[in-house]
Amino acid sequence: QMKKKYIFLGILAIVCVGAYYLTPSLETIVKQVVHKYGSQITGTEVNLQGFNLSLTNGEGSIKGLTVANPTNYKSPNLLDLGGVSVKVDLKSLDTIVINEIKVDKPVLTYEMLSLTQNNIKQLQDNIAKNTASAEKTEAQDAAQPSAGEDKDAKAEKKAAGKKVVIKLVTINEGELRAITSVAGQNNNISVKLPAIKLTGIGEAKNGES
Repeated sequence: QMKKKYIFLGILAIVCVGAYYLTPSLETIVKQVVHKYGSQITGTEVNLQGFNLSLTNGEGSIKGLTVANPTNYKSPNLLDLGGVSVKVDLKSLDTIVINEIKVDKPVLTYEMLSLTQNNIKQLQDNIAKNTASAEKTEAQDAAQPSAGEDKDAKAEKKAAGKKVVIKLVTINEGELRAITSVAGQNNNISVKLPAIKLTGIGEAKNGES
């Protein structure tokens, strides 16, 4: 009996250790989801380096978000984002109160191949194309209200949703880059953005939708 007990405890310990090391963490799952669905929507590589969430104090953050350029562009990324951190008031109920959103080192690169072709427009076209089927399905669902609920009531319910108040938004060390390659002329321009600070978003109306 004692031998069987030790064998059982040994197997249990192995299972626990294996589960600890083999089960993907929340950070890993989020990074995989961002890469998979972000890339599907944009038609380019979307990657996230880090994610952190604390449910006890209402704080979350991401770091190292990149959105790659479509093919045929010289610059590797359209968007490089150093990080975003959010602090939410956990006591807020009907209206969600976000105490602070902090955006660090956003770098947006605009690259123009011709007068009618640029990376931002192409990415927008990719997103419109890749989300068209989802929008069609959503429109069909909205046109067919569930039993006991008319169309207007469903639309009103959807429009209401949760309201949000954001007390402080800061954007630090932003940068805009422009790359043009038109008629054989190559130009690179980089502009550092001043720090941006916004306060009291939605407070006057008791929340924005």
